Amino acid sequence: MKDSLARRQRRGGILILAVMLLFVIFAIAGLLIDVGMSRLTQAKMQSVTDAAAMEGGWQISLGSNQTSVRDAAANRTGELFETWSPKRLEFEGGYDLDGDGILESSQTINTDTIGDRIRPALNQNPNNEPAGDIVLGTYDENSIPTVLPGRPTGYDRNSAFVADVDNPNSILVRLRRTNEQGIPGGTAQGNLPYLWSRGSMLSFGLKGRGIAVRSESITKLSPATAVGDATSERLPTFVSAAIPLTEVVSETFTRNTLMSFAGSPHIGAAVIDAPAAAVTGTGYLPIAKQMSSGQWHVIGFMFANISVDNIVPSTPAASGFSHANITTSLTNIPDLSEELVAANQSLSGPYISRAPTLARSQQIHGVSP
Repeated sequence: MKDSLARRQRRGGILILAVMLLFVIFAIAGLLIDVGMSRLTQAKMQSVTDAAAMEGGWQISLGSNQTSVRDAAANRTGELFETWSPKRLEFEGGYDLDGDGILESSQTINTDTIGDRIRPALNQNPNNEPAGDIVLGTYDENSIPTVLPGRPTGYDRNSAFVADVDNPNSILVRLRRTNEQGIPGGTAQGNLPYLWSRGSMLSFGLKGRGIAVRSESITKLSPATAVGDATSERLPTFVSAAIPLTEVVSETFTRNTLMSFAGSPHIGAAVIDAPAAAVTGTGYLPIAKQMSSGQWHVIGFMFANISVDNIVPSTPAASGFSHANITTSLTNIPDLSEELVAANQSLSGPYISRAPTLARSQQIHGVSP
């Protein structure tokens, strides 16, 4: 009789323990679902800022003005949010259980906004505030610290990225779901709400604030390594001549210095040390340098209008082209030496043709901005 009573008591204790474990398992599962949704949203936002930064970078490459660069990045963001846009989920009502001014308990979903899409509009940030949504500047990958400056709360990227509108070589684009207010030159949507884990023992403050998510992309322009075919009237071609690097550095651009060139338009192509007096046209003009072997080779490009009288440096945008067809990739370019690559990477100045590449992507998240 006593044994039977003891067995029943043990079974009751096991049942209570099993129910408690079920609550723990459900709470952990709910938290994992919420965190997983934040990661998915984060990845989607990152793909948007990557594409927007590349779009702005191409506009810089074309020589477009600052307004056009910002418009391109903002418009690209809008286009992508038309094809993918998270649904809005807002809570209303409830009680403040810990006195922090944030409602955490007994909240209900706002049925007036449920299903609405979130379509953030990037702030154009014409003053180029460092914390803005779209920032033009200079980027130096050699200055990147081990820990991102200000992470996870700040937006200071010095000295890796310095805001600069006079001669930018990079563009930074940000998206934020951090519920921040008053960001200079920037905007923020509300935090991602906790949904499945709202009934768990998660801290009241965390459940009330939700999950803050940010994405940040930096595109840097580097000297072009090759010019593609002009398959459309919107794309410029290249000019079948070459100009010595010394002319570009000294900014003289005289016609009688043009050299003969009939190869493929990529770095490393051989240039003949002979005049090219008959060449005219508008497009990418190869830049030649005499290497240690004594042979002249293409090391980069500039954009120019070449007439029978002179050479006038220009940009694709100023010449009526809406797209660029250059690249910084070294893939499929044969017989490249370290000397050639170093010569290309050392090119600098306002007349050097450059193309954008994604230099840095950051997914930043947390419970606060």
